[in-house]
This record gives sequence, C-alpha cells and structure tokens, in this order.
Amino acid sequence: MKDQTWSAPETEIFETIRRAQNSDSQAVMAHIVGVEGNAYRRPGAKMVVLENRVGVGNITAGCLEGEVIDTASKVMETGVPVIQTYNLMQDRDDMWGLGIGCNGIIDILIEQIDSSHKPVIDAIDSGHSISVITVISGDVPIGTKAYYTLNNGMVLSQNFPVWLANEVESEAFSSTKTGKSISLEIITSSGRAKVFIDGILPTPKILIIGSGNDVSPVVEVAKLNGFRVAIVSFRKGIKIDEKFPSADEFYNTSPASIAIDISMDSNTSAVIMTHNFIDDRISLEALINTPIDYIGLLGPQKRFEEMLSEFKSEGLDFSTEELARIYSPIGLDIGGGSPYQIATSIVSEILSIYHNRVPGHLKNRKGHIHER
Repeated sequence: MKDQTWSAPETEIFETIRRAQNSDSQAVMAHIVGVEGNAYRRPGAKMVVLENRVGVGNITAGCLEGEVIDTASKVMETGVPVIQTYNLMQDRDDMWGLGIGCNGIIDILIEQIDSSHKPVIDAIDSGHSISVITVISGDVPIGTKAYYTLNNGMVLSQNFPVWLANEVESEAFSSTKTGKSISLEIITSSGRAKVFIDGILPTPKILIIGSGNDVSPVVEVAKLNGFRVAIVSFRKGIKIDEKFPSADEFYNTSPASIAIDISMDSNTSAVIMTHNFIDDRISLEALINTPIDYIGLLGPQKRFEEMLSEFKSEGLDFSTEELARIYSPIGLDIGGGSPYQIATSIVSEILSIYHNRVPGHLKNRKGHIHER
C-alpha cells in the first residue's frame, strides 16, 4: 500500500465507498469488528480494497494489510463475506508477532461493497448519525444488516430477523448517539447471533474565518484529520475556492451575517483568524449565539482581554458558560511557532474538545489509551 492511501482519513474512505457504489468496478470493505488485548486500531476501523488491489485506509500499522488485500480479492470473486481472525498474541517469532507493536487478537469482517452501504453514505450526506448492525456469526447469515438512525429508528434489510432487531435496538440507539462500536452476542429462544454495531457520527466541520496565508496549513492539517473544512472570507476580491482548493465549502459574507448565512451545529468548530480586531470582534459576537462548542480566536491573551473590555463597556458581558466555549490564545501549548506547528496546535485542541479529552501525555494516562 502507498503511504497516501494507507493514511487516508475516514472522509476519504467514505468517499471511496461512494465512488465504488457509483461505478461498475468491484470493491471490498474490511473493518475491525473485535479486538482482544492491544491493537493499533480499535473496532470500527475501516479499509477499502479496490479491484486493482489498492487499499484505502488502514486497520493495523501495516502488518496485516497485505493479508487482508489477498482475502479481499477472494471475496470479490465469490461475493461471500468472511470473518478473519488474526492472533498477534502467539509466538513472538512467528510472522505476526515479531516487532509489530501489537499484542492482541483482531477480528476483521471483509465484505463486498454494494447497495447495503448506501444508507451510510446517505446519512453522511444529510449530516445525520447512523449505526450499522451487521451479523458476524450465528444462525443468521454473515453480513446481514440493519440500520438505526435517530429519525427513523431501526430499519431492517430483507433478511434481518425481527427478534434480533428487538434485542439490539437499545445498544444501536446508544451507538448512534455516541459513535461507539461494539460487538454483542445474542442468545434467545428464537435464535443466536453475534452482531457488530458500528456507530458512525456526522463528519465534524471546522469553520475557518479568514483568508490569509496562515489559513492554508490549518486547512491541510484539518483535512488530514478527517474534518470537513469551510472557509469564510469578508474580502470579495479573493477567490477563496482557488486559494484553498482542498477546502469543502466557501462563503463570502460579513462578520455580522455569519450565523445567518452559514448553518452550524454542535458538530461545528470555529477558528477566527482574520487578523482584524473589528472583524474578529463582530465574528465572535455572532458565533457566541450559535450552538457550536468551540470558538478559537487567534491572537494573544492581551488582545482578547481588550476585546472583552470593549464588549463589557457596551453592555455585553459573557457568561461563564459562554467564556468556556472561547479559546484564546488558540491551540495547545506544544511550543512550536512555524505555520504548520501552529496549525497542528489548533487542530489538536479542536480534536481534544471533539473527543472530550483533557490534553496530556499518554504515559500519564491511567488505563487504556482507547475507550473499551
């Protein structure tokens, strides 16, 4: 696998699935449905394998991708999904154990991409979360699917049994809310099955307000980390779609009209970097009345304090809850000062808020790195 395809963000993986559905060529998806012990990726990690044996995305640090691509080629021939189990806890001198940095048992579902994946793409396009419930063993054929959305509840494919849907509905609801993925063993008088519930949240968006040269590194780092990026410019003379070609959305508006012209929700983060005190100030006032949880303001602490003082003199005094959503100076304290280091600091802070984490060294974290 090429480095670019191995490290593809989840947004590119779903876009690859979309292209596969709309083409005549075949493609297969491999995703982790179970991990016992330690592994580089957790349940829900995905990789798409194309007809030319190119893999997009990763499920390990690179040690299993070649084996998975071989199995994916067989699935393309038969159309029959399979579960492959790789035991990386065995003899450290065998082909799996030596030096790979993992020490776990990984279950991987490998299945053909077909119309059963369309509900996921539709949910992503509409900005809704979804859980995909896939049978991975038991009395029901492997690969049989159901879907859960907050708007429509449980939607069953033709072969998904009602008794199984009733048993997994509460967990599907939870996964749809949180984006977590889990495997469940269901045993009832009606039958038994093991299912994998894959919670998929809407793609998070970063709204960058500004069109200076320092915006480009933030766009690039954000895209590599799986964000959808929207650029807002107050300067109509700049062709922002040409200046920032890797961004996804483009808006020319005024600071006071941001919340009117642009749709925002709690899945949106905003970064204000116009370098103009008045534009920043009006933008901040407009954004504080939106549901977004993160408003980053570029500039030193003294500048922000001056801004707050002017707000207060005009009768606008931010509440404690509102101030908690404003991050200025913006970014994590990682010590770097180059454009890409600043961009990394900004996007890292947004990621910590998005994942509800307090930034710190992993060596000081108690328990597992990933939630289980």
